[in-house]
Amino acid sequence: MRAVAVIPVLLFHAEVPFFAGGYVGVDVFFVISGYLITGIISRELANGRFSLVAFYERRMRRIFPCLMAVISFSMVAAIFLFLPEDFSHLSKSVISSVLFSSNILFWRESGYFNAQGDLVPLLHTWSLAVEEQFYILFPLVFVLIYRSARSNLLIIIVALATTSFLISIWGIRKAPTFTFYMAPTRAWELLTGSLLALGLVPPTKNRMGREGLTLLGIALIASAVCLFSARTPFPGEYAGVPVLGAALIIYASANTVTGRVLSLRPIVFIGLISYSIYLWHWPILVFAKYYLVDALPSWGVILAIILSLLIATLSWRYIETPFRREEIVKRRPLFVGAAAVILVFITAGILGLLSGGWVSRVPVEVAYLASFRNDVSPRRSDCHRGEGSAIALSRSCVFGVPKLPEFAVWGDSHAVELAFALGRLAEQHGRSLMQVSYSSCPPVIGTGSTGCQSHNDATLEYLRSHSHIRTIFLVAFYDNKSSRPPTYADGFRRTVSTLIDAGKHVVLIYPIPRSPADVPSVLARYAWKGIGTERLAIDRGVYLRRNAEILDLLDSLARQRNVSRVIPHEYLCHEESCSVLFDGKALYFDDHHLSLAGAQRIASLFEPFFVGSGQNADMN
Repeated sequence: MRAVAVIPVLLFHAEVPFFAGGYVGVDVFFVISGYLITGIISRELANGRFSLVAFYERRMRRIFPCLMAVISFSMVAAIFLFLPEDFSHLSKSVISSVLFSSNILFWRESGYFNAQGDLVPLLHTWSLAVEEQFYILFPLVFVLIYRSARSNLLIIIVALATTSFLISIWGIRKAPTFTFYMAPTRAWELLTGSLLALGLVPPTKNRMGREGLTLLGIALIASAVCLFSARTPFPGEYAGVPVLGAALIIYASANTVTGRVLSLRPIVFIGLISYSIYLWHWPILVFAKYYLVDALPSWGVILAIILSLLIATLSWRYIETPFRREEIVKRRPLFVGAAAVILVFITAGILGLLSGGWVSRVPVEVAYLASFRNDVSPRRSDCHRGEGSAIALSRSCVFGVPKLPEFAVWGDSHAVELAFALGRLAEQHGRSLMQVSYSSCPPVIGTGSTGCQSHNDATLEYLRSHSHIRTIFLVAFYDNKSSRPPTYADGFRRTVSTLIDAGKHVVLIYPIPRSPADVPSVLARYAWKGIGTERLAIDRGVYLRRNAEILDLLDSLARQRNVSRVIPHEYLCHEESCSVLFDGKALYFDDHHLSLAGAQRIASLFEPFFVGSGQNADMN
């Protein structure tokens, strides 16, 4: 059964076609884990020999040795391959991984499907953290219920599972990243396995019924693996598909065709080494991608999969198996050794952070290019809004001379560095400018999250009612078609027409060309490997095709009175490509946000608006 869980995860991470939902293998793991662990605890309690110390010892023997080996490998490989900032990030994840809190770290820092997540070697340890957090509390709660309210045990577990499931459904809409990573929103998956182990559903002797249920279980898991993707709201109710599939297989597979297939020796062996496969495959893929810089070719993917299976086999044989045998590793040395190793890794992680990622490892030019990841507005943290932040519009950052702002930059995160650069320009001309930005929230009325819509409504009213703000620059990350709802164009028209009717001069800032990769990281790694940095460029034709729809919309809006436009790509792009580097400076701090150097590079396009009225300016 574990093979059914680990193979989809492996192929999903290897980006094999038709496995875009392979991440649901983790959910299958959760159900299996809940089933096995609860079965062990309940049997030992029934026999009067359950011990919390013995339980945690078994967890440590199962989880700890292989995890420590993978962390060691990752740190050593990172010394030779990682840029300083990536080494710092790894150092943080090492500390959180050994403390089984990496799910909290990754929740706070980014999303699982984030592009940069592909370069985090210990990202997959979030699921181990969820399990261990669950198993810190679950045995204690289970024993307490078993001894004080045994007759209500099933009812209480059902209530806990239902509550967790409902929170997950609610959370995927309100706090999707938290819901993905946190134990309370995943607990119902483990508790589903627990309920199976406790016999919530009586076994059926109907052979054909069991055959049908197991085939349905396989179909549910397969459909999730093939049909789900990074865009599927997950976990929430969608996680019910693989969880139910796993539950049906566990419940009904005994003495069925499916059960016999899953009992075949090769599949059983994959199950035996599944934990090692899960731990080793991801760092191998990450370091291979990191070293090659570009996407892994097909032969590289195949080689990485084979290498993962080979190393997993050796890991199972020479690391996992010996540590599970008490006659080889006694309890006291196990606990003492584990504590010592944890302290060593925490110390190593702290040193990695304090040294700034051990900058001295890399050439000066490489470190300089990599540093543009942090070339952002010095006011980004205190001027930029997002979900959960509360910066009143009246307290928005104003740049330039100390006077009421005549200009405002309104947009999503693409507005931040541009506002700071334009603030400098405004100061040169004795004028001032307000920044009104909100993450993932284009200045389009009626679209985005609930917080975004409220922000946009309030911003529009604020700009209308403040006559001293006469010119509004509208900017957004437009090269993200999948996030634009059908009402996007109409909402944008409403924004522009409302501002025009209020007597404002609207300036449309056309899309910034999107790079195929994280610019500072790739430029730095190219330089480190002696590859010409000119190899990274943006194809102008691809940019125009990707943005054809939004360019047409902006062109139509620009035909209205009191509307001007600034077209950065006409300045950044040449005949066939667009620059990502100028005068030795990276123009982006990731793959689509202009760095401060990039914003300053295009700031001259806005000069006419600050010199005079700029009412009829069209800049490119």
